[in-house]
Amino acid sequence: MKLRGLILLLLSLGSHHLRAQQLPRRVFVGIDLQGITDSIQQRYQLPNKNGILVRGVRPQSSAQAAGLLPNDVILKMGSTEVGANVGEFVGQLRQYKVGDKAPFVVLRNGRKIRKTVTFKAFPKDSSPFYEVQYASVTAGANQLRSIITRPTGAAQAKVPMVLFIQGVGCFSVDNPLNRADVTNRIIDSLSRHGYATMRVDKTGMGDSKGTPCAESDLLSEAAGYKAGLAAIRQLPFVDQQNVFITGFSIGGVMAPLVAQGENLKGVVVFGTVSRTFIEYLLENKRNQSQLQGLPADSINSLLRTYSAALHLLLTDKQTPAQVLAKYPAARRVLTFPQHYTYMQQWQDLNLPAYWQQLNAPVLVLRGASDYISYSIDHQLIADVVNRAHPGNASFVLLPDTDHHFNRAHDMAEAMRMDEQANPEKNFEFMRVILNWLDGKQKA
Repeated sequence: MKLRGLILLLLSLGSHHLRAQQLPRRVFVGIDLQGITDSIQQRYQLPNKNGILVRGVRPQSSAQAAGLLPNDVILKMGSTEVGANVGEFVGQLRQYKVGDKAPFVVLRNGRKIRKTVTFKAFPKDSSPFYEVQYASVTAGANQLRSIITRPTGAAQAKVPMVLFIQGVGCFSVDNPLNRADVTNRIIDSLSRHGYATMRVDKTGMGDSKGTPCAESDLLSEAAGYKAGLAAIRQLPFVDQQNVFITGFSIGGVMAPLVAQGENLKGVVVFGTVSRTFIEYLLENKRNQSQLQGLPADSINSLLRTYSAALHLLLTDKQTPAQVLAKYPAARRVLTFPQHYTYMQQWQDLNLPAYWQQLNAPVLVLRGASDYISYSIDHQLIADVVNRAHPGNASFVLLPDTDHHFNRAHDMAEAMRMDEQANPEKNFEFMRVILNWLDGKQKA
């Protein structure tokens, strides 16, 4: 797609309304859930695997107020019998609004009891480092939650602003109950150093309404961030000469799209990709297969199959079902964190073309232990930007850091850390980012 065409598409999808729109807060059920396994069925003497086990109940939640307890098994919600699928149950919960009531039938100590759940609003973000405003932007048919933070004590001053763009997958960046969440720690760090921030939740995530996230595509998501950037331009407390974008993982793919046509002070990307999706994914599959100890001949056979399957899916635009009918062994490579059309659009992007059009300083970061992204992509971004605008870009390789900001000495250790509950984080990357942002403000 031509650069001008994509810019116009993003502008048409993204709302430029400056007025904050009303978007209801999602309900705070407050239950840690688990599906019924064979052992749970046997332990609770259940006739089948229908029902949801309550693993835990969050303080100040709707579930706690209703008297639900850990080890309860939810059998019925409202008039609906609860099945065996946790995802379906979570989807059913979305029908309820703040203030609604629903009778629950739960199994407790072998007896069925009834509890009435009155749905409370999800808590809002708060921090000693910033003030928070919950607003929204629209992109096409999607109304997206935006979360704006302003550093504490900056009421009389215009402040620099950072648009935060998250990674791939269907999750919310609105997690006020977990202050240790990496996104929260990044926002805290920026706020302590005097930066306002904006986050935009993906469609169907958190409070956002519209297309379910699992059915959304890349360009629609990018339009949401573009709308967020337009909303930033209307905030009276923002120093409009010092607006930055930070893009993490797929956020680094989004960043040059969102930045097109914008007057930005700088762009920071971490752990991202700049090559075609097929090219990147094949290297990623080879690297991870080697780390897992697969024999070289088996890896080659897999990659031949993967290459053929990805060509059908991403270039010929076939559906996964059509591709798997011909290459059933390619199922693992066709399992994506978002809809396959999202990946098809990624493949269609000429990312170096967007980077070379960006006339703003760029900081490109990668953790040396990252087994999900690769230095070749990051060096390519720096080279492309510097060829078009000499001296604008720099690439920094961060030691002992992986894709998830864990402290790991190499890729193999980083892969093992994925199985740990609370691996140690290495937040050196934030010092590098803050020093760079501060330097660009003064430039």
